[in-house]
Amino acid sequence: MSLPFSEKNVLLNEVILGKLSPLQKKILIELGTGPQTLDVLSSKTGSSVYTIGKQLSLLQMRASYNPLHGKGISKPLVKKQKGVGIKTTYFLAQGL
Repeated sequence: MSLPFSEKNVLLNEVILGKLSPLQKKILIELGTGPQTLDVLSSKTGSSVYTIGKQLSLLQMRASYNPLHGKGISKPLVKKQKGVGIKTTYFLAQGL
């Protein structure tokens, strides 16, 4: 079982968090507490839903141009799961 993602997880801090933008770091730290919806992530980070959605797309490696590739990140850091209705939750990818 992998360790929960947090600021105290030194390996993840050095390898992953050091390569990400401040907002991407906030998103991953929030997702480390458990799955979150786009609206919840938006309110917790103080960023718009659009901005969070764009960053989640990059963290899922879904964007055609992804600056994370140039930073040595080649696997998705975030996954999503569609729930009942229109609710979609985002969570950390396995193996982090």
